[in-house]
Amino acid sequence: MSTSIGIIGVGEISSAIVQGACSSDDHPDFFLSPRNAQRSAQLASDFDRVEVCTSNQDVVDRSEHIILAVLPEQTEAVLSELSIPADRTIVSAIAGISTDILASLLPKCPNIVRVIPLPPVRERRGVTPVYPGHSEVEKFFDTLGGTVVAATEELFSTLSATTATMSSYYAFLQGVADWLVEQGWERAAAERIVRGQFAGLGNTLATTETPFADLVKGHETPGGLNEMLHREWMDANNHAALSRSLDRIFARVSGDD
Repeated sequence: MSTSIGIIGVGEISSAIVQGACSSDDHPDFFLSPRNAQRSAQLASDFDRVEVCTSNQDVVDRSEHIILAVLPEQTEAVLSELSIPADRTIVSAIAGISTDILASLLPKCPNIVRVIPLPPVRERRGVTPVYPGHSEVEKFFDTLGGTVVAATEELFSTLSATTATMSSYYAFLQGVADWLVEQGWERAAAERIVRGQFAGLGNTLATTETPFADLVKGHETPGGLNEMLHREWMDANNHAALSRSLDRIFARVSGDD
């Protein structure tokens, strides 16, 4: 992205960004906000060219690009305390806060780019949505696994909605393990079995571009067990329920609820 990146809001995702970037010697200088003092100090201790600033304004003053990763409800309060010049680029990882809202809080009109970085950027395997396109922002996140550029902010928000599916994925695995426990397995053994069963599937997703429909077919045989569960559990009603939930989440993240 540039030689200097500031981060305001050093939580889990920001930590993943720094850790992923700093796994290479050729990384930018990072300037971190001091408010999550323990996490920021740990990152500065772990990596060269990572420094904790004295204030959020100090982050702005020392950085060419500023990643905002605060909670949505903190956005106005955080930005109201800052003077951000027009020559900076604000890279917002704040869910549900549109570019128009951000622009209204930034009177000097710096450039604004929205991103949705996810935890796999820590291993440089996260694909990060970007809106609008920005060559330097894309170049930086390409080093962490790749980017996709949304043509419109509405399309960008659809990707924000799909991030809400991650805990449900783990809940599905928990449900499978729960069933094994009900059959008599010890909890630790049941979870180990399920982890082993699905870890390989995750590697398949990371290393191939096979369409999902083909992956489904490749793991089923006509009249087989996988086909049976797929047909009985992920039926039309379940598909419709998933779509309705995603519609409601999309309305929430796009400000239409």
